[in-house]
Amino acid sequence: MSSSLVPKTYIRPDNTAVLTCPQCGHQREVIADKFRGKHKLKVKCLCQNVFEVILEFRSKPRKKTLLTGTYINHSQDESSGNIVVENISMTGLAFRCYVATKFNVGDELSVEFNLDDDEHTQIKKKVIVRNLSQRIIGCEFEGSRDIFDNYLEHYLRSI
Repeated sequence: MSSSLVPKTYIRPDNTAVLTCPQCGHQREVIADKFRGKHKLKVKCLCQNVFEVILEFRSKPRKKTLLTGTYINHSQDESSGNIVVENISMTGLAFRCYVATKFNVGDELSVEFNLDDDEHTQIKKKVIVRNLSQRIIGCEFEGSRDIFDNYLEHYLRSI
């Protein structure tokens, strides 16, 4: 079964998850800690049905996107370029550059892009680079809430 067809189950604040059999509807509560690091589980129900489920440990869901935009790297002489925002959440985003670019963990950037909602809402955020994986740059939103957070909340509800 491809990952896009495997249902996601979010970890609750009490560190448990409810696994629901798609065949009979039986639910089983599990403690999530013992599955940390394993995001895809194979589960056998009391009805003998075997199914897969993805455990989502993130507190803020991440939405896959393909949003074009730009960045300015304030930590490296205001260098700038074009990006594609590949995913976004309320706490950060990940993007890919069109051309190979050198970033460092801790770099402070400004990013600007338009959502693919009906209004093509423009988002401008300050971010800090938190991880680098091949050409994917993972960033955390910097500072306190701003007007753009309201637009992001509305956008992310459509996950």
